[in-house]
Amino acid sequence: MISFRIWIPAQNSPGISLDIRNESRADKADILDLMVVLNNEGATHFKGKVEINIPDGFRNISGNSLQVDMKPGEHLFLPVKILVSNNAGSGEARLAFRLSDQQNKTVVEKQILYTVTENNSMRITAENPVIYMNKATDSVEVRARVSNLGNRKQNVTVVFKIPEADQGNAFIEKKGSIGVQKDSVFIFRFMPSRIRSRSSQISVNIAGFREPDREIFGNTTVSIQNVSSVQRYEDMESTAFSNFTKNTITASYRHAGENLDMYQLVGSGGFNLPSGYLFIRGNIYTMNHQSDPIVNNTYLTYHRENSEFTVGNINKLLEVSMFGRGVEYAYTSPDKDKKIEAGFVDQTFSLIERNSFLKYGYGFYTRGVLGAQNASRNISGTYIFRNDPYEKARHHVAGTDIQSAFGKDWKMNTKIYGGLSFYENNQPTKPSLALESQYSGMIKKISLNGNYFYSTDYYPGNRRGILQIQQNFSTMIFKDHYVYANIMASQFSPKFYFYNNTLNSSNIRLDAGINFPKKGNFGMGFGYQYQEENSNSYNNFFNAQPYEDTKQLKAQRLTEYLTWLSPDKQHSSILSMETGLVRYPDNDKPQYQMRVSGTYSYKWLTLNGIYQHGSYFLSEYAFSKMLNKSNTYEKLSLSAFVNKNFFDNKLNITSGVSYTDDILYGKSPSGFLNLKYSREKYALYLNSSYFNYSSGSFNNNLFTIEAGVTVNLRNSTLDPGKKGDIKAFVYYDLNENNIYDEGDKEAAGYLIMLNTISFKTDPSGYISYRSIPYGKYALKQVIQQGWYYDETEFTVDKHHYSLEIPLHQNGTTQGKVTYDFDTKTAVDFTPKTGGILFNIYRNDQLVQHIMTDDNGEFASFLPSGNYRIELNKNSLPTNTYCDRSTAAFKVEAGKIAQLEPFVIKVREKVIRVKKFGS
Repeated sequence: MISFRIWIPAQNSPGISLDIRNESRADKADILDLMVVLNNEGATHFKGKVEINIPDGFRNISGNSLQVDMKPGEHLFLPVKILVSNNAGSGEARLAFRLSDQQNKTVVEKQILYTVTENNSMRITAENPVIYMNKATDSVEVRARVSNLGNRKQNVTVVFKIPEADQGNAFIEKKGSIGVQKDSVFIFRFMPSRIRSRSSQISVNIAGFREPDREIFGNTTVSIQNVSSVQRYEDMESTAFSNFTKNTITASYRHAGENLDMYQLVGSGGFNLPSGYLFIRGNIYTMNHQSDPIVNNTYLTYHRENSEFTVGNINKLLEVSMFGRGVEYAYTSPDKDKKIEAGFVDQTFSLIERNSFLKYGYGFYTRGVLGAQNASRNISGTYIFRNDPYEKARHHVAGTDIQSAFGKDWKMNTKIYGGLSFYENNQPTKPSLALESQYSGMIKKISLNGNYFYSTDYYPGNRRGILQIQQNFSTMIFKDHYVYANIMASQFSPKFYFYNNTLNSSNIRLDAGINFPKKGNFGMGFGYQYQEENSNSYNNFFNAQPYEDTKQLKAQRLTEYLTWLSPDKQHSSILSMETGLVRYPDNDKPQYQMRVSGTYSYKWLTLNGIYQHGSYFLSEYAFSKMLNKSNTYEKLSLSAFVNKNFFDNKLNITSGVSYTDDILYGKSPSGFLNLKYSREKYALYLNSSYFNYSSGSFNNNLFTIEAGVTVNLRNSTLDPGKKGDIKAFVYYDLNENNIYDEGDKEAAGYLIMLNTISFKTDPSGYISYRSIPYGKYALKQVIQQGWYYDETEFTVDKHHYSLEIPLHQNGTTQGKVTYDFDTKTAVDFTPKTGGILFNIYRNDQLVQHIMTDDNGEFASFLPSGNYRIELNKNSLPTNTYCDRSTAAFKVEAGKIAQLEPFVIKVREKVIRVKKFGS
């Protein structure tokens, strides 16, 4: 878009004046409609010319030289039309008008400034959206065309995302500069990994970024089709949250300290069955001087339709957690909205434990969910039974979870559980209760969220004898200042009949503060902290009776933080400080305390440091007392970590060193070094660590080293339904009777597409698609020179499905485009012959897009029938048109239909001259 901005005063000669009027229309932003107004106020006849000087990207339709013939007192109006091309540079453009006499002497000059609005439009397309790969050893070339549709030079980065064997991705970047109204092709060649090359499809995602802000301007995808004649089904929509599984086995050896050796074998994976699939996970390890190996986190799950059966180690995180060996059954409704599960667990750590069955307790559970797919509104009910030999009790726990939403801002989760415990040894039957509520929402611009939990002292769940209140507030003030307040209070007092001592502890913490808006690369905030801790757990350290009155630590602090991020976003750091006063047990006088921490990061390097003066928790103060240290507790912690890849990400090195110095740990250096070398089918790793503990006269060193190898098996997309195989025979139906009989011939090397998967027939004309889920499949047309097959849909409902595909001969349609224009009267345009688009219709249904080549010619191969071809006018060059843009034609098998050329014409100049006498 162009806007009129500044008039620059003209240099007028006596008697002659020049003025310029802007008559441009808003609906024609690419045309400047100006009127040059000349006045001869002198007493003599004037002859001369007006010369117009315009920058690149502008074209004067009226011509750059206009003749002038004016009598005394005459006014002359000269219309000037200036076409603004797409390649007109953005910013200020200077247009100069010069009036000269017959001796070419300047009489009057005037310049006007126009602003060309910046246009940074870009487009990215794949030159070949589908690439066929015949062999696993084929190299693939992906070509992305980036078009600069704007009016300034663009620096771009094109990122190719290549899927790797482990379902990860490799990102390859190509950089370049593209001139105004120019195209550039970015090419990336790669060899698919052996594991990925066996897949039916590989999708290469391509994204274009505008530099320097890495603003994305477009993306596209290239599908690389494996056209092997035999392929196995893969769910192309699978994600990390679906039934995609990586099948791996890892064997390792670990040596720790002076005499501990451990050998471990870990693996997981799954495979499809004719009906359903199996998933297996295993973990077995043994140590020297150990009679039996340990087998844990090992189970087998069979999925069939909507049911799941699991046997082995069961790890169930419920209100009463269940861990051990057992069985589980789960059923999910077809709409995924309802689910029920039940299981039995023998609480034994190892699957092959020699102790008698049920010795360490057992339990069973059942759980049902309504609205499992609805995150805003669902409800579940749970019942758990646990026999606990340690408490000598039988616990029953039942309850419900309710998830609900109110409007778009408010969400709440409520849990209500009740327990009933039957104790041996004449203990009373004990009822119990647990309540929990979590919510989040907004009141005006204030964000609130809270968590409230209460359980009675004898409640047999995971959280026994707890009262916890947590409430958070936050909002924005002054548009860009963030303020917050967080309150947390808790009381912990569980009780047990088999454990006489009474534990009692409580905590209160308040955090409030403000985060200021960033200034350049810096950010900062200030806050206030209040902390109160009460507990009788450390009374022995204070020479007090173990469970008499609680000891208290109370502190108030001011907090500050400062962050920095470098302009190139490579470096970052954060510095924080807490300072305040604390009141310790057995000491009524407030003490000063502080903590300073800092972090610096650069790509693969992270540095951390912490210095603390004064005890922040009762545990720190109590251990200081235990060691008879009268000095103030101090702690220094320093660490450095490195994570870097080498050799095209094949080798990963992770390493770190740290040093801690305080009363509890003494002077304790430590470090680790981990190496991992990864290839498509295997990975090798070597991990090592060192730790030194030195406090007083006690000193201990621990060195650990571990080596292992991981073997990557073929990955799977697991499907719980029934599956079958499609075997299709493709032949040339030479006698056109849709039956393979005498005279017909098998079609070797012919492309067939089932749904979105492409196959190339083997020498006998067969293709095979294996382990496909029951359901509907579509045979889709792939037009090939000379022959075609009919599209159809069919249903696979048995394990072996046979299909015959007859090929019929098609016809050929050819055409071209030509230009017809007068070079003297034609407006400015850029002729092109390649890339002009045509659409072909049959019965008003679009059947094919075709494009002209660099010679302006096109060809199409179609089944017999009547068709209509239509030129896409949007693909024509600017300032051109075509009077005849559509044509009907007939296709006959084995014949060539030659179309009349499509003639492209060019618009002509329009010149207006106005003369008025006085």
